[in-house]
Amino acid sequence: MVAAPERDGRDVLLITVDTLRHDATGFSGAGRVETPHVDRLAAAGRVFPVAHAHAVVTLPSHASILTGLYPYQHGIRDNAGFVLPPEPATLATLLQAAGYRTAAFVSAFPLDRRFGLARGFEVYDDQYEGYAGAGFTPPERPGNETVSRALAWWDAHRGERRFLWVHVFTPHFPYEPGEPFASRYRDAPYFGDVALTDDQLAPLLEQVLDGPDGEALVIYTSDHGEALGEHGEQTHGLFAYEATLRVPLVIAARGLVEPARDDTAARHVDLLPTVLHLLRRDPPGGLPGRSLFAEPPPGHDRGSYFEALSASLNLGWAPLRGRLEWPLKALRLPIRELYRLDEDPGETANLAGRQPELLDTLLARLPAESLAAPERATLDEEQVARLRSLGYVASSGPASPPDDTDPELDPKNLVRFDRMLDSALTDYRAGRVEPAIETLRRLIDQQPRMSLAYAHLAFFLTDLGRIEEAVAALQLAVARGASNESIHRKLALNLTRLGRTAEAAAVLAPHADSTEPETQSALGRIAAAGGRFDEARGRFRRALEIDSTYPAALMDLGTLLMVENRFDEARPLLEQALEQDPYLAEAWNGLGAIRARGGDPAGAIEAWRRAVRVDPRSADALYNLGTALARTGDRRGAAEALGRYARLVDGEERERAEAMLRELRR
Repeated sequence: MVAAPERDGRDVLLITVDTLRHDATGFSGAGRVETPHVDRLAAAGRVFPVAHAHAVVTLPSHASILTGLYPYQHGIRDNAGFVLPPEPATLATLLQAAGYRTAAFVSAFPLDRRFGLARGFEVYDDQYEGYAGAGFTPPERPGNETVSRALAWWDAHRGERRFLWVHVFTPHFPYEPGEPFASRYRDAPYFGDVALTDDQLAPLLEQVLDGPDGEALVIYTSDHGEALGEHGEQTHGLFAYEATLRVPLVIAARGLVEPARDDTAARHVDLLPTVLHLLRRDPPGGLPGRSLFAEPPPGHDRGSYFEALSASLNLGWAPLRGRLEWPLKALRLPIRELYRLDEDPGETANLAGRQPELLDTLLARLPAESLAAPERATLDEEQVARLRSLGYVASSGPASPPDDTDPELDPKNLVRFDRMLDSALTDYRAGRVEPAIETLRRLIDQQPRMSLAYAHLAFFLTDLGRIEEAVAALQLAVARGASNESIHRKLALNLTRLGRTAEAAAVLAPHADSTEPETQSALGRIAAAGGRFDEARGRFRRALEIDSTYPAALMDLGTLLMVENRFDEARPLLEQALEQDPYLAEAWNGLGAIRARGGDPAGAIEAWRRAVRVDPRSADALYNLGTALARTGDRRGAAEALGRYARLVDGEERERAEAMLRELRR
């Protein structure tokens, strides 16, 4: 039952919790975790226990939520390399046109504004940076900070019609719930993260449950779930079993939506038309979804399309596409699968061999356009590193679409290689450096064309300061035909570190017109190292044209201006970069130099200390810090910094540092 709204337009609050399983809430009844705050929302609203996403990674799934379109319709098929085109209307553009104030507060890289979801939001707060130095630590804004910023905007626009989207990333891998949830869920840290998320959302939920915003229309869901080892998958992105495809869904609006449990099969593409229907507004034509509070029109397709293309796009494995007609679920793979979910919720009994005609019928309903091989932009090394830090397979992928009929390319037969990548990542994070490197070398031997393994090996070696070895690994990838822009960029930057700028420029020359800001900044760094300052400035400014919120380009441009003795121009750029991302060691080092030059030795020392905390291997910052402390008379602090510096350098630089240390220790 749905009552007519009292006025034309309620506030709309969309809450998406990243990586939240359908059974990872208290209201699901599974008994795996306590979520008292969202349970109150569920008790006040309509719960849809049979709700599904259409993709099992963050960006395409959120694009479906906002556009009401399937991935093959809106065009975003993975977490990077795709941008939402300007044509599809979104919930934000539609509500903004209806007079709503619109804002989004997101918490992690997969929803960066560069991917196009900011359209229609007058505020799109994606300041998620938080990379604190440890290898493969994901940049992520804590959920409580995202909620705090969102609430500040919400309160500032009270009295106006508001559409607010809040995205919380907390349950995503790696699971680090902190106390008291770490102890409470000692043997299940993922669920500890879920409980923490519920606590982080409490101030926002209280506003719409107990505060003056009780009439707001609230949609609570996730983008996808988490496998937690089911079917051999540790996180998500490879398969599309229910552990990752099925999502929680609550829709609540006091006086408008009657609280109930609704067993209607719901889909993410239904959310946009549902919101518009409840606001008494017409949805755009041609949407595949329908309002969950209205009878579907005659001939409406109640089935659902889904896909998992990350392994295909990044690793060259067979693509996964499927059709869901609850309770039937069909998967189109070289080794096809069919399940009856009401009788087999764990998807343990593949019925494909026993009911091939039924499977054929379901798969024949996959739209032809969904089967075309997607085309995406080439990924650069930084995007690959960021996505892999979040547990995703990520690379620039194969040069041609993989064979979707070859059983050897079925993800079920290749998942062990992804587990090897996970093992290497886990070991490296835990400080087990050599086992991590050895695992990647074995993986390269077994899968010599897997560019992702070379990229990770080079990342590890570079992070350890073993630049020559990193260059050798990347050159091997090129020789074996496993190279792409990510490999080329990583190779070029490492060659630049070795002073081989001509080689570096030649490696990146084919990517001179790249539309990725990271690649343009890399080209700028190479030009600057070669003394071509005008070209370098142009590259850094081009990076900022592509993404005005890309802090590394601000840092690079500021650093170049320092080289040109234009310190007054450099300082605001470095400060702006650090405001956006306080974990840029090179920017802190440059700011320290500017402060020292301006007669602020204490401020300079603090900046250099920050640089060293962010990157303990920052040789320039360690040297600057050591010499500055020596001038203040802090001989012990100076010796500690210069000792660390000496271990990072060779030749004359080490000899000079050791001489300074001998003087300090007299």
